[in-house]
Amino acid sequence: MKDVELNRKIKDAFTAATPDVLDSVLSDCREKKGTVTVMKKENKSIPYLKYFAAAAACFLLMLGGILGFKVYDMNYSVDSTVSLDVNPSIQITANKKERILDVVGLNEDGKKVIGDMDFKGSDLDVAVNAIIGSMLRNGYLNDLANSILISVDNIDPAVSSALQERLTQEVNSLLQTENFTGAVLSQTISSDSDIDQLKDQYGITAGKAQLIQEILKNDSLHTFEDLVPLSINELNLLMESSATTPENVSAVGTASDKAYIGQDKAKEAALAHAGLSADDVAYVEVDIDTENGVLVYEIEFKYNGYEYDYDINALNGEIVKSKKEVDDDFSANQSGASDNSQSNNTQSGQVSGNVQAEQKPGTANPSSSITEQNAKEIAVNHAGQPIDSVTFTKVKIDYDDGIQVYEIEFKYNGFEYEYDINAQNGNIVKSSKEKDDDYNSEQSVSTGTAASQITEQQAKDIALNHANISQSSVTFIKSKLDYDDGIQVYDVEFYVGTTEYEYEIDASTGAILDYDMDIDD
Repeated sequence: MKDVELNRKIKDAFTAATPDVLDSVLSDCREKKGTVTVMKKENKSIPYLKYFAAAAACFLLMLGGILGFKVYDMNYSVDSTVSLDVNPSIQITANKKERILDVVGLNEDGKKVIGDMDFKGSDLDVAVNAIIGSMLRNGYLNDLANSILISVDNIDPAVSSALQERLTQEVNSLLQTENFTGAVLSQTISSDSDIDQLKDQYGITAGKAQLIQEILKNDSLHTFEDLVPLSINELNLLMESSATTPENVSAVGTASDKAYIGQDKAKEAALAHAGLSADDVAYVEVDIDTENGVLVYEIEFKYNGYEYDYDINALNGEIVKSKKEVDDDFSANQSGASDNSQSNNTQSGQVSGNVQAEQKPGTANPSSSITEQNAKEIAVNHAGQPIDSVTFTKVKIDYDDGIQVYEIEFKYNGFEYEYDINAQNGNIVKSSKEKDDDYNSEQSVSTGTAASQITEQQAKDIALNHANISQSSVTFIKSKLDYDDGIQVYDVEFYVGTTEYEYEIDASTGAILDYDMDIDD
């Protein structure tokens, strides 16, 4: 049997042995109820690709956030704060690119300087140039008051220092004008709770508060309250007088004193009151100081065993305080050599050395050589006041450093006078003059002694100088003599454009007791 036939037979036998159940199976399938699950081929993925994709997405989100924050921080966050103080006070905030975020006038004068200028987005240097130009145009920086304070605050000390130096140079160059040369004070500042409290309490900038604090470190005789009313130019004059610039303050140029009488006239006023000449005194010291918020020249000199101290109003030359005391350093030889001349000398109306001839029987103290009445006359004559018009509040015999003296106190025209008169020879051992806080208008009117010591024009000049405004640019609406709490004052009111200024000036001393500025809507 051939292979072909053999294979055919095997196939036939296999087919015959296999049951034909196809139709039955198909029938069962049609009757079967349920779901058919379709099996799909599963493609296996690599696990780390999934984590890599997620990490990449997070990184991109984080990168976008960082970039977005940096863009915002660069353009919209405050990086530097610069304040400019003259009398106007202005605060400037800038971003890291030194583009302006905001410029704010911190007082009425500051708002006037800014006007309708919009600095947002402009360069810091451009804004500072424009602000200084406006101060010059409005007369806040001039020949009488030429000082400005620049204060820089940045979290990075190196940035603060560099910005301070650059702005100082720029502003100094702007103040080299045809009419005057400016003076620039500058400093870096940082957030401080004490400074913040002071600036809020007194309504000043942090820069001015820090400057005053620095001045007080070198001169503890002042108080913060004494220095707050002073302008930056007056604070600059005060520092120059002490010949000590605070360690953290940079100074360029010299403060102007042209609004004041000057040291020479102040000395002349003090010497004239003491009845002496410049050739008489052996020692003279002149400093600028303050008295109740008013700038004064402090004059000290010695003569014939006595020390004289005077405070002279820097604006009008009036004597604010005067005192005469025994010079403890005066040597015995000097004292002996001058005994003869001193015993026959009269000081500003003092009685002569032959005073005993004028005594009335029974009026002199047993151990003294002059009478009580003589002592009163010496004191009143020295004060330059009429004896019939003063009110004596104290007259008694006492001792001072072992010397028998008459203690004389009296009041006149709103002032209190105190004298110690040597009971042996009538010399003035001590003298002082201060404002009488109890003085009232009824006393003044009843005695007829309310004559003012400054003129109406002087009162106007004091107000104009304080406002840094020339008389040609104002319109006066009131200037009259009046009383306030018993003190004779000048009420001065004037307009500059739409801005009204009101001043109350002490008619005796020229001190500014009150002032206000309002914009007339």
